[in-house]
Amino acid sequence: MRIFFQITTWLFMPILMPIYALMLVMYVPSQPFNLSEDNSLFIFSNQNKVAILSNYILFTVIAPAIMYSIFLKLKIIKTIQLDDKKERIIPMILMASFCFFLFYSFNSIEVTLPKYAYGLCLSGGIIISLFSILNLYFKISLHATGVGILTGFISAYITDQQFFQVSVLISVLIVSGIVLSSRLYLNKHAPVELISGYFLSLFITFTLNLYYPF
Repeated sequence: MRIFFQITTWLFMPILMPIYALMLVMYVPSQPFNLSEDNSLFIFSNQNKVAILSNYILFTVIAPAIMYSIFLKLKIIKTIQLDDKKERIIPMILMASFCFFLFYSFNSIEVTLPKYAYGLCLSGGIIISLFSILNLYFKISLHATGVGILTGFISAYITDQQFFQVSVLISVLIVSGIVLSSRLYLNKHAPVELISGYFLSLFITFTLNLYYPF
């Protein structure tokens, strides 16, 4: 069981959650209530899907991975999972900066993207900024935050669609439960750190993505 939960921890690392979220809404069939509202990533062209994914991979996966590698060599952090609360401050600030820069980049181009391309990186930046402050008081779970963002994003997207496979949301909820259980089983977090990380990130992501632009 321990090996299973350790594998789960690596498969669902926080930096991978935006990619999983985008791939689900881009490639699982859906139909928006109103085609003119530009709120569907499924009907977006494949070329633009790849462009959006590439930017997210660059700023939410590759850039953080490089950052973690440098910090490990400089001994600023001990592990890439940031188990030590004090080690999290600088990486979390930089992660929030990556998200905000991605949001700024999308707003700088001439092409208008579906609102969820903007909302996901904006909510990520806001959540990480908020949690970097909360981290001063207790070690909120980043894994719980990641699956909370995933759940909130899929929930908002489904709310905006006339048709979407509910099984996707059910699968996301099951995965979230497994991830939270893994962190609890591995003694990485107390229940309050998991619950607060999950539900706060879920609520913020759901609200920002559903009502963007405000």
